[in-house]
Amino acid sequence: MANLFRQIPAVDKLLEAPEIKAAAAGLPRSEVAAVIRQELEAIRAEIGRDQRELPPAEITARVACQLQSCRLSRFQPVINATGVLIHTNIGRAPLPKQALQRLEELGRGYFNLELDLAAGTRGSRCAGAARLFNLLLGDESGKNDTIVVNNNAAAVLLVLKALTAGAEVIVSRGQLVEIGGGFRVPEVMEASGCRLVEVGTTNRTRLSDYARAITPQTKAILLVHPSNYTILGFTESVPREDLARLAEEHGLLLIEDLGSGAFPPFPEPLVETALRHSHIVTFSGDKLLGGPQAGIICGRKEHIAVLKKDPLLRALRIDKLSLIALEAVLELYLKKDYSSLPLWAMANLPAETVRKRAENWLRCLGPGLQGEVLSSSSTMGGGSLPGETIDSWALALTSPRLPAQKLLAVLRRNKPPILARIVHDRVLLDPRTVLPEQDSDVAEFLRKGVEACS
Repeated sequence: MANLFRQIPAVDKLLEAPEIKAAAAGLPRSEVAAVIRQELEAIRAEIGRDQRELPPAEITARVACQLQSCRLSRFQPVINATGVLIHTNIGRAPLPKQALQRLEELGRGYFNLELDLAAGTRGSRCAGAARLFNLLLGDESGKNDTIVVNNNAAAVLLVLKALTAGAEVIVSRGQLVEIGGGFRVPEVMEASGCRLVEVGTTNRTRLSDYARAITPQTKAILLVHPSNYTILGFTESVPREDLARLAEEHGLLLIEDLGSGAFPPFPEPLVETALRHSHIVTFSGDKLLGGPQAGIICGRKEHIAVLKKDPLLRALRIDKLSLIALEAVLELYLKKDYSSLPLWAMANLPAETVRKRAENWLRCLGPGLQGEVLSSSSTMGGGSLPGETIDSWALALTSPRLPAQKLLAVLRRNKPPILARIVHDRVLLDPRTVLPEQDSDVAEFLRKGVEACS
């Protein structure tokens, strides 16, 4: 037994091994040492249990595998070649350079986050963003106001809790959706303290369904954007303006969760249009807006005032860095500098330009790779514009030696990792969602070929 344990390399020796250094590139030495010790402890237990010799090379390989897993679990840049523009798993909308510049300018020191510089008193962290939103919405009468929280789920929760707790809220069954991460509308409503009243059916809901459901206990009608799915065929829904009239007749609130609220030049779903009829509108900052993670609540001043006084607001408030980035993005909209928004630039990239980039990649193919440029389609993603696609092109990759799933894994292990999708047993790389400065990284991977990367 003692001889078996003597085969285990010392921690110091492993720290200096080239394979270990390569696998742990960028990790702090203390973390590398801790991972090595943990894996060696597991190996000792395994040897004691099985009484089987493990060659030093196998031990080194196992430690290197653990270190690579640790390295890959850390935040790092990735190349999005999936064709999904707003990809939830990789950060949704990329930020414009103007937002990054503002983050560096303000984030590296102190700034007037909650300080009214004119009065020398405590101010509101959302005051600047609120003014910018009101300008974008053309609210010259000043009847609306805006507050910002950390995401749209928080926005919906706060609105329902502050304005409808203990009362009934009517929702169409076709809008009781679940989006990524297990966010279910019925569960959010339950957490807020209001009582859900379902009306209609999954595919058809009429104005009369809403009208019959109204009781003295009803406080609001909730509209929810059907993120991530569409219903086709025999369908019917009630226009927002009809619901607004019904709500006014009965003294109810009309609350709308837009999910991916947009501003021109994006065509829909427009926040300004929703606010013409709804008392409160909520939407995300990192979807069609093209900004950081945030939940935006726009609506009538008297209702926003109630939200500002609710103690839950502090727990859900947006962090300072996200707020900095959000203001920078809103300024781009006011300047009509849409081309500076990466999301807008990607969505409007001509298909011919995408095709030429894919053809350039095709010419780079190295050993073990075969490819073809195919017409394809990109999607907005993030629950935005479900069912709609953007004409695009993609490089379809195959390898005689690797199945599609294995090739996809090889791409993810690249430095930087390259994310793609599989269609008909081929790995598709869509240039539309690849930042122009990342083209060379994709080309370099393709030149190396599978044999050098596997």
